[in-house]
Parts: sequence; C-alpha cells; structure tokens
Amino acid sequence: MEHFPVVLGIIRAGRSGDQIALERQVARLRKRIEQEGLSKEGQKLSNMLKKDGEHTSFSPSKVVLSSAQIHGETLSPETHLPIDRETGADLCSVKFPNNHSVIPIYNTDTEETIIGLLEEWSKAEILESIGVHPTRTLLVCGPPGSGKTITAHYIAEKLNLPLVTARIDGLISSFLGTTARNIANLFEFANRYSCVLLLDEFDALAKLRDDPHELGEIKRVVNTLLQNLDDRKDLGITIAITNHDKLLDPAVWRRFEAQVQFKVPDTLSRERLVKRFLDPLKPRPAIYQIFGYCLVGRTGADIEQICLAVKRMLALSDSTYNSPTIFRSFGKVLRRSMENEHIPAQLLVEDEEAFISYLANDSEFKMTQSAIGEATGFGQSRVSELKKVKRHLDIIGNSYA
Repeated sequence: MEHFPVVLGIIRAGRSGDQIALERQVARLRKRIEQEGLSKEGQKLSNMLKKDGEHTSFSPSKVVLSSAQIHGETLSPETHLPIDRETGADLCSVKFPNNHSVIPIYNTDTEETIIGLLEEWSKAEILESIGVHPTRTLLVCGPPGSGKTITAHYIAEKLNLPLVTARIDGLISSFLGTTARNIANLFEFANRYSCVLLLDEFDALAKLRDDPHELGEIKRVVNTLLQNLDDRKDLGITIAITNHDKLLDPAVWRRFEAQVQFKVPDTLSRERLVKRFLDPLKPRPAIYQIFGYCLVGRTGADIEQICLAVKRMLALSDSTYNSPTIFRSFGKVLRRSMENEHIPAQLLVEDEEAFISYLANDSEFKMTQSAIGEATGFGQSRVSELKKVKRHLDIIGNSYA
C-alpha cells in the first residue's frame, strides 16, 4: 500500500492524542493524494481536519519514567537553589510541570525529531533491553523567536519533570575561577535531582574564547563545562539552546547525542500559528491563509506579535470582528513594520487592490475568487476585475510578474 506509512503515522498520532502530529500527517496524505490528481478527495481531508480542529483540544500526555531511567531526589519549591558566591544571585530557576505547557508548532523535520525523542523515552525499557538508552542530550539551534525555549518547556512537561534553567552568560563571573565553580555547582545541583537541565545562551562560553586575555583560564572554564556534560549523560537529561550554532566548535557538538535546527515556519505552520494567535477571533479560514501568505520568513514570535497587534487594533476601533475588518487591520499593522521584504506584504502595505490582484493571479495560491472576496470584503466581482487588469503590475513592475 503506497500511502501506508502516512496512514500509520495518522493512527499513531491519533492514539497518542498529539494534534500537531495528526495535522501534519493528514497534510502529508492530502499532498500525496492531490499529486495523483485527486484534488476533491484532498480538499475533503482538509475540510474534515479543520472542522474537527475547531472542537478538539488535545493536552500533552505524560511519558512515564521508571526510577531506573532517571535518577535523583525530588525537587520542590522549597529546595534551595545554587548561588554565585560572589554576588549571591541564583544560578538557575525551576519550573514545575503544571499541565499548561504550550504545544509547539513545528515544521515537519523538527516535529519528527522531537516526537522521536519523546517516543524513545516512552519505550526506554525496550531500548535498554538491547543495550542503549534514550537520548539524554539535545542541542537546539535557531534564530530568536523560533520556539527553542518553548520546546524545552514542552519536553520537560511531557516527561513530567521540573525544568532547571540556567543562562550560561549568567554563570560567567568577572572572576574566571568563579565561573568554573558556578558551572560545577550548577551541574552538582542538577545531578542531585530528577529534572531536565536547560542551558540557555549556550554560545556564551564560545564567545569568551575571542578574549585575548586569560586564555588558559578560559580553556579551563570550557573544559569544566564539557566534562560536566560528559558526566551528566548517565544521570539526567540536558538541553542546550543557542542562536549562534556556528560559534560552537566540534568538541561541543560531540557532547550532544541529538541536534535539531529550527527554521522559520513553513506555509502550514504559519497558518496554524496565525489561527492560534488570533484566537478567540473566528474569521473565515481564508484569513489564516492570507496572513500566512504575507508572513513568509517571519518567526513564530514575529507572527504572534503581529496577530496580537491586529487584535488590539480591532478592540480599540469599535469594529465588528469579521474577516474584512481583520484583513484591513492586518494591512495597517504591516504598515508599522520594518520587515516587509516579501512581495505580497509590500503590496498589501502600499495598495490593497494591487495585493488582491497579485493574490488572484498567483497560481500557487489555492483560493477561489469567491473566498478571497468574502475574506477581504472586496467581493467576488471586484476580485475578478482586479485579476483581469493585473493591478499589481502597476506597483511592482513587469519584472516581478
């Protein structure tokens, strides 16, 4: 059966209650079916998923860990945190599981990596029966606002473990000897308790190597971090996140069993993010597509801020919260933005009719003229006229057509 792996993925996601994986697998099946010329069947899959998604809310299920899989005492809110002896500042913070973790929205490759890692922990005893253990060290790279920190919180929540977070730049002292001691104290604390250790701003130590002074002491600090990472592999789970993976040398990369590179959201991810962040507004589905169409290259954090700005504008304008007013507010918010390099966003900022013309003439944008008209308030007849006259050419020129 040609599509059996995708069908199997749909069943697995449905049984685990993971809506993100379910939507992704259905989208994969729809794409394959449409490539075979079965466009109506593909559209039925999309409609069914959207309908179900309006009424279903999945909470992340927990992964049950045995005492043999994870070591340490139980952390509590009363537990004393390690401190920097020079300043008295805490070296870390702790967040306890509360069943309210935000479920991240990923591109396909990233999602498969995270789901695979959690699946390892759900089948840890099977892995250990053949002499291997679940992945205990993960390096997460990507631009700011791409979901790295949310992912660490999500993993800890799914594993039902406290998340101990330490910013590497916060461990660095003006006294380099104190920095090495801070690192040792942090790992001693994390190794004592059952937890996930998150090392934020992991590239901070790499930046230190550019300092021409105290090179020997800096090397000792870096070696202290690497040695502690090695020692922790048999004791707990460690996640490191960085915005600047190119600053990390091979010795650092080798300490992590798995690495995942976060990228800007793809088309489906952008639409799902828009839907999440526009909630509780319930515009026509075409609005999610239009937002996603204009926000190519934006991170999840960028999309969240734009959607929040749209909702604020609507709330203060005394407008009806319908699709056309949401569309017009979106254009106004983009006009305030400095990052409108993508052609559709540029057109919407400069001329709404030129944008509609461009949208209607884009063969890769799968939306009927009727849907465009209803979502934007232009109406089908006006969309048809703008498509014929190709108003967008007056704005961007024939070279962009």
